Amino acid sequence: MARRTNRTDRISRHLHPTVRFFWGLGLLACLVFAGSWQARGLLMTLGLLLALAAGKRVSPGYFSFLIASIVVFHLFLPLGRVWFQLGPWAVTEGAFLLGLGKGFTFAGLVFLSLASISRDLRLPGRFGALWGQTFSWYEQLMDQRHALKPRALLMSVDRLLEKLYPTRPGSLRTSLTKAELVPAGPTSVAGWILVVLTLAAGAVVAVLWR
Repeated sequence: MARRTNRTDRISRHLHPTVRFFWGLGLLACLVFAGSWQARGLLMTLGLLLALAAGKRVSPGYFSFLIASIVVFHLFLPLGRVWFQLGPWAVTEGAFLLGLGKGFTFAGLVFLSLASISRDLRLPGRFGALWGQTFSWYEQLMDQRHALKPRALLMSVDRLLEKLYPTRPGSLRTSLTKAELVPAGPTSVAGWILVVLTLAAGAVVAVLWR
C-alpha cells in the first residue's frame, strides 16, 4: 500500500510565510532561554502540536530514542543527589534532569523549525533570497524523505534530487505544486491570534517557570 505523503498544512492557511518564519524564531528564543526542564518540556510539546498542525510527519519512536540517548550521555555526571551506584559510577538526579532538559530542547528545536519553515518563504535582499531558497529546499526534502531507502541510500538520494531538481534533458520537475504558483496570502486575524497567544504563552513559561 502506498504511503500517504500529502498532509494538510493548516498553519499556512492563516500565516504569511515571512510572519510564520519570524514567529518561529520567537518561539525558538523562548525555548532556548527557558531555564527548567519542565518549561522546555512544555515548549517542546507546543512545538510538537504546531508541527502536526503544519502537516509534518513526526516519528514518536525516533524522538523518544533521541531524548533517551541525550539523557544517557549525561547520566553519569556528578550533579546533585545520588540516586544509585552503577559500579564505580554514581547516577545522580541533577545529571538526569540536565540531560532531560537538553533532550527536550533539541527535539523542540526540530519541532518548531518544522512548524515555522515554509517552502513559500521569501526574504528581502540577495542573502534573504538565498536563505529562503535553502529553507524551501529543506522543506521539499523533508516532505519526500520517505523515498530514501537505507539499502540503496546513494541511489535513492540521487533519484530524489533528480525528481525535485531535474538536470537531465527532458526531465520534468514533479514536485511543483499549486502553492508554488500562487503567491501566499496575508496573515489572517486567526493567524495573528495564534502568533500572539503562542508567543505570550512561550514567554510566560520561559520567564516564570525557571
